[in-house]
Amino acid sequence: MRFTNENVKHQFVSIVTVAFTLFAISISSSFAGEWLHDFQAAQKLAQDKDVPLLVHFHASWCAPCKQMEQTVLSTQTLKNILGKRIIGVKIDSDQYPQLVDRFNVKSLPSDILLTPTGTIITRAGGMQQKHTYLSFLGRGASRYENDRRVYLARKSKQELMARKQQESESVEEESVEIEVQEEVKEKTYVATDPARIGLEGYSPIALTRDRKWTKGKEEFSWPYQGITYLLSSRTELEIFKIDPGRYAPQLLGCDPVILNKQDRAIPGDTKYGAYYDHNLYLFVDVESREEFKKNPDRFSRTMHVLKIEQVEGSVVR
Repeated sequence: MRFTNENVKHQFVSIVTVAFTLFAISISSSFAGEWLHDFQAAQKLAQDKDVPLLVHFHASWCAPCKQMEQTVLSTQTLKNILGKRIIGVKIDSDQYPQLVDRFNVKSLPSDILLTPTGTIITRAGGMQQKHTYLSFLGRGASRYENDRRVYLARKSKQELMARKQQESESVEEESVEIEVQEEVKEKTYVATDPARIGLEGYSPIALTRDRKWTKGKEEFSWPYQGITYLLSSRTELEIFKIDPGRYAPQLLGCDPVILNKQDRAIPGDTKYGAYYDHNLYLFVDVESREEFKKNPDRFSRTMHVLKIEQVEGSVVR
């Protein structure tokens, strides 16, 4: 039996579809197979169901967008995936320029797969064929599930070790959500307008991956959302360039508690940082961080879309 290109594509699509079915997460049937058109509503649903959010940017004047709509987005194969393992939302780039800026969309159509809290998992630009698009979604969703399992396993192990330490020392210790190591650091970099340096010049890659305060170097700098971050090596720089939102502090380094309660963008301090759901948050003091720990979902799921001009003060931590 001869296999044509169409045979191969059909088999590939079937395999990807089966993979989605095996790992499908049940979501309300009212959203199954549907594209949403409200980003905030879609993100809330993704957060409630703890599944990735697929954001498809398009425009009415974009010919490749229309072609992709007919050949990929409206197909039954894709509808079978939406609402099971992924929540999908279509964004008209002309109507929501703030989202275009937020996710640095440079071409149309453009697709970005996010964690429920808004961190970029992976992205693809330009017109996609159905089999490549399904492969893109499958890899991204699998990456999220694997990272989530690793995170939960580490958290469980840390909690077990903490309990054992409490029992052996008979000391009641406070449970902290994977906090940044609080150590006295020599503050070399002071960020002032117009040159803003993030994390006081420490490498966001080393901090996120190893929880270490490693000084960055100016030769390995990279701008992101109006803030320049310094990395400690060429390898770190290349990793950061691929997905800076995964390593940079959330909300431009502003305190999420103050932003939520007072609607003010106040820079946090690196002495009072904490990781929650893989994301780094900075706070102005211990009290603010303690309040965050009591209800992290409330403060981490803010819908604010900040720009650097909105940050109060001249220092960016």
